[in-house]
Amino acid sequence: MECISTCIVSSLVYGINDNIGNDLGFKRDMDPGPIDDSVLTMQALHRSTRVWNGPEPGILTIRRNSAALHRLVPLDERIVGHLQEAGFYGTARISFISIDWHLITGLVERWRPETYTFHFPVGEMTITLRDVQIILGLPVDGLPITGHVEQDYDALCLTQLGFPFPETNRTGGRIQIRQLSRWFPNLPNNADDVEVQRYARVYILQLLGGTLFADKSNNLVHITYLQFLEDFEATGQYSYGSATLAHLYRQLCLAADIDGAEIASPVILLQLWAWDRFPFLAPIMGNVL
Repeated sequence: MECISTCIVSSLVYGINDNIGNDLGFKRDMDPGPIDDSVLTMQALHRSTRVWNGPEPGILTIRRNSAALHRLVPLDERIVGHLQEAGFYGTARISFISIDWHLITGLVERWRPETYTFHFPVGEMTITLRDVQIILGLPVDGLPITGHVEQDYDALCLTQLGFPFPETNRTGGRIQIRQLSRWFPNLPNNADDVEVQRYARVYILQLLGGTLFADKSNNLVHITYLQFLEDFEATGQYSYGSATLAHLYRQLCLAADIDGAEIASPVILLQLWAWDRFPFLAPIMGNVL
């Protein structure tokens, strides 16, 4: 997989210029591209420049924290209804999948911030809202996700989770994701509906911070997301698919920079999209009993 991924999607689309008149009567000079820089104006600052000219930039570091969610926080059947209502059940059903760092790196090297597309020898391709809806099951129609970042975090946590998080477990307005799993390890058998709703909010917070809107901290999620999780029916009216795709586009642009060394985004979306579009890159499934 490593060799295939790197070879198929590692360098920028190149052009071939034919020069007739040499000793052999035919000469082909490889040009790393772009052939026409009137559109791809950022080539000098693109990661592919280092791939071609050196020094080799190496494999990108992937920042996400979905492993803890799958390992520490079981998907309790009692919160499924709330996840469906809020639009996150499709994402919650995706099991843990190891990320192919070489494949992600190769795709980043094909990503062009000028056009928000991947440039392949066969042409341009990109991830669309329809892909997000099909792969992650997120709503792509609805309200934009906008709100106030500055909040009374203690009051917000008290209202939505039942208690304020100690400042020692916060970094500004962000909570450590691993602390969430410690504070809400398992839903008690005798939990009432209020407690079930709080557990569902914690589960969604971990999806947001660990997978969909992961950042380079690798272990923090912003408390301000709780303002959208008070009413699960209202939560489902927001276009989380659009926000997820916008976040992925931004992270691809940052990672494609000539000095880019890491990427934090819903890389699971990127990898599953690549497996779907290029089936020969996907792992071979065994017999399913």
